[in-house]
Amino acid sequence: MYLGEIATPETDAMSKTVDQVISELAAEITSDEAALRKKKETVNTLCGAVGRPPAYALEVASSAVPTQIRSDQFYGQPLAGSVRTILEMRRAQNLGAATIKEIFEALTKGGYEFDTKSDDIAQKSLRNSLAKNTALFHKLPNGQFGLLAWYPNVKKPRQSLPVEPLYPTAEDHDAVAEEYASWEK
Repeated sequence: MYLGEIATPETDAMSKTVDQVISELAAEITSDEAALRKKKETVNTLCGAVGRPPAYALEVASSAVPTQIRSDQFYGQPLAGSVRTILEMRRAQNLGAATIKEIFEALTKGGYEFDTKSDDIAQKSLRNSLAKNTALFHKLPNGQFGLLAWYPNVKKPRQSLPVEPLYPTAEDHDAVAEEYASWEK
């Protein structure tokens, strides 16, 4: 299980993209490991049913992903990384996606400090942050949030179209002037 956190400036677009890819791949690996573990458990159960010894020695599941939140776990940590950790912990417990309230409670239990005047404002800020980070998080129709890597068949977010300027640019003025000059000849 990848538990690393990469500390890079938010303004570096390339690093942010690399961080997002790392996060997505780490979540995918966690998901694949959980699926593989279930298959191994099934094989061991079938072996036991026919009187054979287990084919796979399985490690204790709790060692792969921690399921308890320490009181200082998210103190001073980036929001996206902290939420990703919470969602991965929920996935390991077979809980999956979470509501904003559940994520907020886990963050505050882990020592995350919101720079807001009230819990209500903090939850709204959290909701906005997760909704805008579509490269890592996905909002389900029921309002819960999960990791985008968990939902491979979901349409990827649209890229915004280039915005046309409201006023003519210098190039527009030059083109009009050239066309006007050609009329006078």
